[in-house]
Amino acid sequence: MTEKREYSPAVLVHSESCPDAISLRARGVGLIPMATPAIAQAYPNGRMHNCFHFTLQARGLVETVQYPPHAYEESSVIYPNASMPLCAVCMGTHSALDRLILPPGVR
Repeated sequence: MTEKREYSPAVLVHSESCPDAISLRARGVGLIPMATPAIAQAYPNGRMHNCFHFTLQARGLVETVQYPPHAYEESSVIYPNASMPLCAVCMGTHSALDRLILPPGVR
């Protein structure tokens, strides 16, 4: 049986020549250059920007996305080793702490 795990919010993967990636770099946003197989292994829930496709590019630029605060919203995406279905907003699992019902201001 596969051990269940949490998934961090999804990253966004750009091609190296993407105008959006060039603009992000110009604004000082750090993008991580990686080989495509390494991206797939490190970020299995990563989202592809419209400039990138895992079968067409040998390398990509990984952007860490800052999602707005949101409640977990169940999606239809279920990975066999995920602790729960991924969130429809950020494609993460929101971890055990996030699923606790805590009084306001405790987090």
